[in-house]
Amino acid sequence: MRIPRLDFELTPACDHKCGHCYNVWNASEGDPQASFTVAPQLSTPDLCALMRKAVEQTGCEHITLTGGEPLLRRDALQLVKLATELVPSVQIISNGSHLPPSTAQFLGECGVGAVQLTLLAGNRSLHDSLKGAVCFDDTCRAALNLRDAGVLTQCCFVAMDPNRGQLASVMELCLVLGMGQLVYNRMSPSGGAIHNIARLMPTPDQLDEDLETLDSLGREYGIAAATAMPIPPCLVRAERYEWVRFGFCSTGTPSPNIVIDGAGNVRSCNLAHGVLGNFVDQDWEQIYANPYPADFKKQLPEMCRGCAYAASCQGGCKESAFATFGDLAHPEPLVWLALDPTRRERLKRRDGA
Repeated sequence: MRIPRLDFELTPACDHKCGHCYNVWNASEGDPQASFTVAPQLSTPDLCALMRKAVEQTGCEHITLTGGEPLLRRDALQLVKLATELVPSVQIISNGSHLPPSTAQFLGECGVGAVQLTLLAGNRSLHDSLKGAVCFDDTCRAALNLRDAGVLTQCCFVAMDPNRGQLASVMELCLVLGMGQLVYNRMSPSGGAIHNIARLMPTPDQLDEDLETLDSLGREYGIAAATAMPIPPCLVRAERYEWVRFGFCSTGTPSPNIVIDGAGNVRSCNLAHGVLGNFVDQDWEQIYANPYPADFKKQLPEMCRGCAYAASCQGGCKESAFATFGDLAHPEPLVWLALDPTRRERLKRRDGA
C-alpha cells in the first residue's frame, strides 16, 4: 500500500516539559503505555539508509521530522537535507529553541516547506509555564528568522483549560510574526500527559469559543486554519466554522499517519505505543500486514455505534482512550469528561492535583 506521508521521530530528547506532551515514552510505571521503551537510536548512516528504504517502499511524497525536539539530534541538519532530496515536501515540527538565523537559512536553502512552532498564549509567562521552559521569546525569534529565510511558518495552538481565551492574542502574534497558518489542537493525552487531564483538558464550550475566534480572525487576518487532533462532531458542530478545515483520526482513514522512530520502529500514529514492525529488518509489505490497524478500526465506544459520523470520527482519539483507560473502545477523555463533568474532580483526587 502506498503511504503519502511519513513522520520520522528523530530523537526522544526534548528540553521543554509540556504537561500536555503526548510522547508515549513519557508514560509512568503502571500506565497503559508503560510497556513502550525507547530503543537505542540508529547511527547517522543507518538512519539515512532506513529513510531511503522507507520512502522507496511506501511511495511517500511528504516527510515530517519531529521528536522530541528533532533539532537536538547532532546530525539533524544532515537528515533534513536528505529528506528534501527524497521527497518533494518536508515539514519540521520544532519547539523553537534551536532555530538561530544560520539554521533557518539552511532550512530555506534546502527547500524545507514549512516549520511548525508552538504558541500556547499571547502572554509570555502563561506560555512558558505551559511549556515548562523559558521559551516564548525563542519561539518569536525563530518565527522571524524563518520568515527572513523564506520558510513558511505554522503556528500550533494546543487548547487547554489554562489558556482559555488566549487564541485571539496568539493569532495577533501570528499576524505580526508572519505565520500564515495555524494548526488548532486540543489536548489529546497519551504518555505521561494522562496524569494532567483534570488540570488541562478543555471543555466543549471552550472549543466552540476558540473555533469561533479561529473562524472569524482567520478570515480577517488571512490565516489558514485546520484542526489536527480529532474533535468529535457530537461535541462541536464543525459545519459552523467554514474557514476551519477539520481532520479526524488518520488511522481510521485510507491515508494513515505512519510514524517511524530513531530506532526504526513503526507505529500507526504519534500517540500509538504499539509497534507494527521495524524497517531495519523488515520490509513495508511485512509491516503493513500487521493486523493492528484493521483491529483498531473495529474498536468503537458503545455510545458511538450507529452514529452517522462513526466511520469518519472513529470515536475521537482512541489512542488517547487506550493511554488513559487501557481500552480502545472506552470513550476518550474529552468525551468522557463531557458526559459527566464531575469526573474531573475525581481525576484531580486520583492525581493529587
